[in-house]
Amino acid sequence: MRYKLNSARTAATAVGLMLAASMFAPAQQGQAGKTAGQVYKNLKVLQDIPSTQFLPSMRFLSAALGVECEFCHQGTRTVDTPNKETARKMMTMMAAINKQNFDGRVEVTCFTCHKGNHDPVNAVTPTGQYSVEGPQAFYKPPAPPAGATDGPMYEAYLAAGKQEQAARAALPKAEDILAKYVTALGGEAALRGVTSRVITSTTDLAADVRGAGPMRHVQQVQYFKAPNLYMTTFQGFSGPQSSKGFDGTDSWTQNANGTVTQAADTVLARAKRDADFYGSIKLKQQYTRLIARGIEKVHDRDAYVVIGVPMGDNPERLYFDKETGLLVRKSTFDTTPLGRYSIQTDYEDYRDAGGVKVPFLVSTVSVSPADTMVIHVEKVENNATIDAAKFTKPASKAPAAR
Repeated sequence: MRYKLNSARTAATAVGLMLAASMFAPAQQGQAGKTAGQVYKNLKVLQDIPSTQFLPSMRFLSAALGVECEFCHQGTRTVDTPNKETARKMMTMMAAINKQNFDGRVEVTCFTCHKGNHDPVNAVTPTGQYSVEGPQAFYKPPAPPAGATDGPMYEAYLAAGKQEQAARAALPKAEDILAKYVTALGGEAALRGVTSRVITSTTDLAADVRGAGPMRHVQQVQYFKAPNLYMTTFQGFSGPQSSKGFDGTDSWTQNANGTVTQAADTVLARAKRDADFYGSIKLKQQYTRLIARGIEKVHDRDAYVVIGVPMGDNPERLYFDKETGLLVRKSTFDTTPLGRYSIQTDYEDYRDAGGVKVPFLVSTVSVSPADTMVIHVEKVENNATIDAAKFTKPASKAPAAR
């Protein structure tokens, strides 16, 4: 089973690929409705958090310190070790700082000081200048005069700020960027002309939670039916099948051993948005706020950055290719007690599929190697006949006795 993050949802032509990245990454264990202390042993700090947030919190902690699990656990999960005791003290300190200064919001995290190093970063690396660009940042061109005083430097600073404001004001409106995206996909009429879709792909998944082994190649088939039905299967070339779906009401997962679990409320709300077959047409309605923030590079291309805030959920950053208008990246995060669990999905190799565009390469990376997924699309079938029963939550099977 994989821990569902709100990662990718533009639906319609790209809905299958984005939904797969969203619904199956990153990995989760634990039981909905139970606390971490009820599921895991020997917890002294995070025992009261939801059990489904525990492993994401631990993985965030590993990434924040730039260490593997064994740094604290040293071969066993239940025995107290010196590093584990230190981690407990640091988590307690972090919680106290946030409670006293930020009303309990997780603003200060392990990463704030550690920056991917198990030794906290508390000294400036000498570079010979204050900022990355130095005073040159305010003089483009000419170069700053030798021995520039505070007055001219401040004037240059103000001028640079005005240029930045002017550049932001010159950006197209977020609504116009989204409209160009719909056009780039083929247009609303073509998108609405598709009422079902089957996408077959070879998908690469992490072999384990450490990323130590080679990627696993599985056959993935995704089924979609308007208005909001979704189901996908993962079939190992030499292993059992797992599946997940949304039946219009519930989001469910069936593990390879046949056990079926139902999503918690927060996951269910996201799954419902993700399963909207015409989501790319209705992005404006999916977000309570939309802001065009600027232009950034995605790989080697300029992309407009749009910040979208879904109802009751975390902000998302959508990157649209400046020239083509297509969505090329989506960045979002889930909130854990220790910090933001970030996830990024890139969409590439858009191809025509029956008059609409579909990305044939979708890559997802996150905090943990367990969440890495690369979808290589092989076939897209529009308006395929799909029995509605395929989306129904299956009955749970008891694991086979050993």
